[in-house]
Amino acid sequence: MDKITDDTIRQTITSTLIETFKTMMSMDLEAVEDNVGTGLEDRRMVGTIHFGGEVAGVMSVNLSEAFARTVTSAMRGIEADEIKSNEAITDVIGELANIVAGNLKTEFLDVGLTCVISTPSITSGSDFKIDPIDIAPPVTLAFREKDEYVQVELCAKEEIGAKEDMMSDLSSEVVMERIAGVDIKTAIVNSVIDVFYTMLDMQVEAIQQVPESFVEEMRTVGSVTFAGEVDGLLNIQVNDDFGRQMTAAMLGVEIEKVESEQEVYDVIREVSNIIGGNLKSNFVDAGLSCILSTPSITNGRDFKVNPTHFDKPTRFLFSHKDSIIIVETSVKREKSTAVEGSEEAAEKSAQAENVQTVISPSTDSDVDQFKNLGLVMDIPLQVTVELGRSRKRINDVLKMGPGSVVELEQMEGEPVDILINQTLIAKGFVVVEKEKYGIRISEIVSRKERMKSMR
Repeated sequence: MDKITDDTIRQTITSTLIETFKTMMSMDLEAVEDNVGTGLEDRRMVGTIHFGGEVAGVMSVNLSEAFARTVTSAMRGIEADEIKSNEAITDVIGELANIVAGNLKTEFLDVGLTCVISTPSITSGSDFKIDPIDIAPPVTLAFREKDEYVQVELCAKEEIGAKEDMMSDLSSEVVMERIAGVDIKTAIVNSVIDVFYTMLDMQVEAIQQVPESFVEEMRTVGSVTFAGEVDGLLNIQVNDDFGRQMTAAMLGVEIEKVESEQEVYDVIREVSNIIGGNLKSNFVDAGLSCILSTPSITNGRDFKVNPTHFDKPTRFLFSHKDSIIIVETSVKREKSTAVEGSEEAAEKSAQAENVQTVISPSTDSDVDQFKNLGLVMDIPLQVTVELGRSRKRINDVLKMGPGSVVELEQMEGEPVDILINQTLIAKGFVVVEKEKYGIRISEIVSRKERMKSMR
């Protein structure tokens, strides 16, 4: 990244982890070479957090399940055998990842990179691998406490200007009310059916339960997270053999021509991104600012991916012939809470999270409002003219070349839409004046239509 160096990132991660283990767990963590054998090939837990905004990427904290239990008992001040559920462990590992990511976020903000972080998700099991997001060279660090290891990996890049979906001045009560008003079930069901038909030419249908004949084999999970006013996680899971069928359909080749697992991962990433993007659109339509993460991939046989501090994920099932698609979603529907039984964790998390405030103009009088109105008159707005739209399958797009004609849904002679900051404002007709294209406005849309466009 240009605005912040890898050395600064390494120093922040190192100092944060060592200090956190010292103050919260009374453990002396030390940095070691990142290529040392860490013994993290067996049962392990990975706490993952995504960055969105002007920093896009993912950070993971990786440690063994046995050490995760030790860390949990030390942080909560109890004996390891007093931990009655895995939920307590996942909450602590999520909190640990949140502290590291929060301090990284502070470093990014200090150099002018506005970003948000997602709620942590936890991947646990004995037989899985996480395919890195190929957006930048990863920064990898390893740490040791006696015979146990912690490994941290960050893969991120700058996205200058990508912060328009982050601004918020809504109260938490309003946010939760708007989230509750989104029909998540309908959005996901319609999106999955539509995406598989338009992209892969596959007819899928929603089902109520998994058939007895279905066997969960080697599988791939594509995950996207929501951050901003909406915190959530969406997973899409398919068996590897069906993943290859999806890839062959996307590429328009026979299944034997699918050459690598990376091709399969890329297709599942794309499907996850589109379905997650459609759900994001529903949140945005409800008046919520929301950032969607870059999709991540987990592949293996024995693992699960769950968010922290959320209710149990809602599962949606779909079938295509003998294949099953499993979609799970978790969206936070109440105010966030700190790790139970750990005041130190809550305090540290609050320090790590950089709170952003929006200063509103004074509203003491109508005169003050008009004076403040002048402050925004010079703000530039993006004006867009939309000639029309068209939906194409991936195979059709790949066949396009010079001379190809894209048919639009808009009929000849119909007025075109004029949008300001992606909100419909007016309609008009294309004209040519002095060898330049222009739009003659024929109608200013009603206030009701403008509000509908914003939602």
